Amino acid sequence: MGRMRVTIYQKIQVLTLFQAGLSYSDIRKQLGVSNGCISNVVEKDKLKLSLKNRPGQGRKKSTTPKEDRYLLNIMKKDREKSSRQLASDWFLSNGKSISPCTVRRRLLNAGYRSYTTKRKPYRKPRHCSSRLRFSETYSDWNFSDWKTVIFSDECHFEVFNRKNRSYVRRLPTEADKPFCFRPRVQGGGGSISVWGAMTAKGVGPLVFYDGRMNGNNYIDTIKNELPPYIKKNFDGSDPWYYVQDNAPCHKSEYSMKWFRKNKINLMDWPAVSPDFNVIENLWDIIDKKLISYRVTNVNDLQQAIIKLWKEIPPLTCEDLVRSMPRRMKQSIRVKGNTSSKY
Repeated sequence: MGRMRVTIYQKIQVLTLFQAGLSYSDIRKQLGVSNGCISNVVEKDKLKLSLKNRPGQGRKKSTTPKEDRYLLNIMKKDREKSSRQLASDWFLSNGKSISPCTVRRRLLNAGYRSYTTKRKPYRKPRHCSSRLRFSETYSDWNFSDWKTVIFSDECHFEVFNRKNRSYVRRLPTEADKPFCFRPRVQGGGGSISVWGAMTAKGVGPLVFYDGRMNGNNYIDTIKNELPPYIKKNFDGSDPWYYVQDNAPCHKSEYSMKWFRKNKINLMDWPAVSPDFNVIENLWDIIDKKLISYRVTNVNDLQQAIIKLWKEIPPLTCEDLVRSMPRRMKQSIRVKGNTSSKY
């Protein structure tokens, strides 16, 4: 083990205690420095020399600044490579061997840390362009404008398979205990599908449906819930808008005909943009809370979802809608591309 570097602050403490009359033994016990260090500090003070460490002390770095920059360039070509893989690539490029620990230290010193990648929808350039146009169009909308919007979406829940990661506290010796595992079965052990809507005032109707969703099934699901909900929340003279994504069942000829007949004001929504639809956050909240429920069948799952939906406070919905102006600004900042924030 190498010698520990003694800071200028510690040296001043050594000198102060020595001048106060303490012995080498007392100073060593109090500050954790060696007799040699104390002697050197006292001698330097007698000769009126600086207590600062001379430059160049300590073990020399195994890499030069130029080589550190080259390591960064190797890392930037594939940011998912491990430290061991980067060390191997380094050796193949110049024949110089460094350890994975050295690679990690160099990257940390340059400000590069390891983070878990986030799952985000794949977007083509045309999707990004559409998202950017949408964000620029509604960039001047504030909360008063967004609270006139009805956000809707469908979601799929499974009995056993949760979307979110769960954690458990255990001892190192308890790795094989039953409470360290979460059941996961093929097909999820049964599932249900649900359509819901919300505004800044709070959650709206929640409807469960069976089978694949097509245009006819979609309209059958919402036709008895959406018009009364609109009439209840919006005055006939107030503007309002209905948000749905670009799923085929939403854009089918049958669906669009029903929307026109019932005078539903559809907002032109960009494709592949779940981060703009704040109801997605409500589905995530419900899925996280389902972990604490002992759900074993579809009926239990449905009752739990209904209970959790009703328990969502209006303030949560209001806060989510208040985030819409920030989401538009964030989208403009990244030019419609994927953002880590939402």
